[in-house]
Amino acid sequence: MFVVSKLFWMIFQPLAFAFLTTLAALACLAFSWSAAAAVFAALAAITLGIACFTTTGAMLMAGLENRFPRPELETPPALAIVLGGGISTGISARRGTYVFSSAADRYIEALRLARIYPAMKILVTGGDNSLSGNIHGEAAPAARFFADHGIAAERLIYEPSARNTAENASLTVALLENQGLKHASCIVITSAYHMPRSMELFGRQRMTVTPWPADYRTDGDARFAISFDKPMINAMMLSTALREWAGLLLLRRSARKES
Repeated sequence: MFVVSKLFWMIFQPLAFAFLTTLAALACLAFSWSAAAAVFAALAAITLGIACFTTTGAMLMAGLENRFPRPELETPPALAIVLGGGISTGISARRGTYVFSSAADRYIEALRLARIYPAMKILVTGGDNSLSGNIHGEAAPAARFFADHGIAAERLIYEPSARNTAENASLTVALLENQGLKHASCIVITSAYHMPRSMELFGRQRMTVTPWPADYRTDGDARFAISFDKPMINAMMLSTALREWAGLLLLRRSARKES
């Protein structure tokens, strides 16, 4: 399922889809199928127009980010579960350091909370989610990051194998069960747009966690507009939002089938 989902998204993310439909239009022209070529060309143009020159992605992203606001913590959490994705694993492994991705705020927030709550442990879950077969998880660079910022090694727990959010949840719960921590007071730190799917998956593992969103990408009040000044950011925002919404809808569909 992991490989299928990766291949599916490689084809249907907006820019890849626009590229493939453009190729299809050119192929149709080569065979003088003008009507089909026009359809594929129109699909490519519409996809590029929406992805690059509108705020559709920001609107969809804001809908995800607003689902789980940060709560007031009545008691200090015993454990912070940091979902992988904040570190560029391949570059970090080759450079022998920690190189952050655009989701670095997951780690920054974990470090901030670790200093506020000195008894809180941190669990980092995340392996290499690429299709290359190179296994470079986040455990080693995360260990270097926290050590460099004064967090004692005995406060850190690593789950190095998860390749996606479903495995983040299932492997983390299994690890916590082995350590007798499944029923501890836990918060989940991940990107705000990623929180709805994460909470759904931890709920499926029958584990109660408190959402602690980080890495906000919008101000929460995005509205539809034409936007010509940042086409690549718009396209990236739409791609990320569509992936999350698709994953969330598939989860709910599978839940209905199981019930």
